[in-house]
Amino acid sequence: MSDYKKVETTGAVWDAIMAAHRSQLTVFSSFSDPSGTMFGGGGQRGRMETAYGFNDADYPLIEAKTTWDIDRMKPYERVDEQHQYWLCLPQKDED
Repeated sequence: MSDYKKVETTGAVWDAIMAAHRSQLTVFSSFSDPSGTMFGGGGQRGRMETAYGFNDADYPLIEAKTTWDIDRMKPYERVDEQHQYWLCLPQKDED
C-alpha cells in the first residue's frame, strides 16, 4: 500500500498497542520466510513481517518485522533475532 507511510517506533509502543487493543486488531498483511529461501535468500536469514489494523480501517495501524540468522545445524533456532516496529500513518490525498 502506498497510501500510508511507516514511522519506526519501539517495542514498548508495539507492546502497549497490542495489550490495549489485541482483540480489536486483525492481520492486514503477513509475510513469512522462516527458512530464508524465498526470493533467492539462500537459507541464511529468516524473516517474518505482519501488519495489524482495526477491522473497519482502510490501512494498518502497526507493523513488525523479525529477522534472524539460520544455523544449518539447528534450523529451528533463531540466532541473533532482531525486531523492528512501525506505526502506519495514512497519507492525505493531494488534490
